[in-house]
Amino acid sequence: MRTKAKIFAVLSTLLVAGLLAAQTVSAQELAGVWQGKLQVDPKTALTIQFTFAKKADGSYSAVLDSPDNGAIKNTPADSVTWKGGALSVKVAALSGGFDGTLQGGTLTGQWKQPGGALPLVLTPYQKPVLSKAAVDTLVGTWSGPLTGPGGTITFVARFKADDKDEMQGTLAVPEQGGKELPMADIQFADNKLTFKIPMVMGEYAATFSNGTLTGLWRQGNPPQPAAGVPAVLKKGDYVAKVFVLKMPGETFGMLSGTWKGDLHAPGPQGPVMIPVVFRFETNEHADMVAFMDSPSQKAMGVPVTEATVTAGKVVIKVGALGEYDAALSGTTMTGDWKQGPGSLPLTMTRK
Repeated sequence: MRTKAKIFAVLSTLLVAGLLAAQTVSAQELAGVWQGKLQVDPKTALTIQFTFAKKADGSYSAVLDSPDNGAIKNTPADSVTWKGGALSVKVAALSGGFDGTLQGGTLTGQWKQPGGALPLVLTPYQKPVLSKAAVDTLVGTWSGPLTGPGGTITFVARFKADDKDEMQGTLAVPEQGGKELPMADIQFADNKLTFKIPMVMGEYAATFSNGTLTGLWRQGNPPQPAAGVPAVLKKGDYVAKVFVLKMPGETFGMLSGTWKGDLHAPGPQGPVMIPVVFRFETNEHADMVAFMDSPSQKAMGVPVTEATVTAGKVVIKVGALGEYDAALSGTTMTGDWKQGPGSLPLTMTRK
């Protein structure tokens, strides 16, 4: 009898524990951000974030993001099913979905798309919290050169703390228009800084020492080059370099003013028109300078680094961005915009 009583007591304990565990699973709040790594192939891993919100009727909605890929941002889920620790999320915009089970605070499952499925484990995500000392060190403007296969450009990183004392940041390249791209996952501890730029699938990792950030910039997934490109940033106000055009005043007069034209570039839905503007002017020091604007791409004031006019032929160089070669005839320039290995016809008219 005592043996039976002991067995019954053990079974009762296990049954109670099982019921408590079941209640814990059923009561588990899904609301919040869950994150994991999707191993797309041996060399490529993609960070996946689901943000779940509980609706008034007790059901859930979800939004999918990837801090590694700016193309996957605020993508709404079409349906979210959450019952007894089992989760199913359908995302029609990506022709896929996630099915998983909650175990020990972790959602273990698979991301499924036509043609296959990949394992994906999600855990509650906690946004990095920087210490006051880290915030004080970072806040401000940092700049420095990045020299890669295509030449040298300037990185300008700006950090600030919002009203919740959370760190925010942007990264800009003046030679490419100076558009400020938002950072994600800023982490700074033990003199190690990392941040991501989802819009261009980029990541910077650096060590802080003696007022300098010494690190590597990696872009792409997988990054090219794999080893990254060195970038050393120092804190202080950034002053853009002035490129004074070296040409006779008479020649400059042939280009002086504002020139406008349209590039017709191929796109997934057909040709895309990109307005282009060249501005040849003198600055407050009477220096002859020029700039390129691309309003639709929010790239304004990109400095022209060199311009020449020889026997009716114009060559306008815009740093590492590209080059315009054209024939000049009065108020019209007819030629090609060359960027990387490709080129597109471009006709400019002085307004």
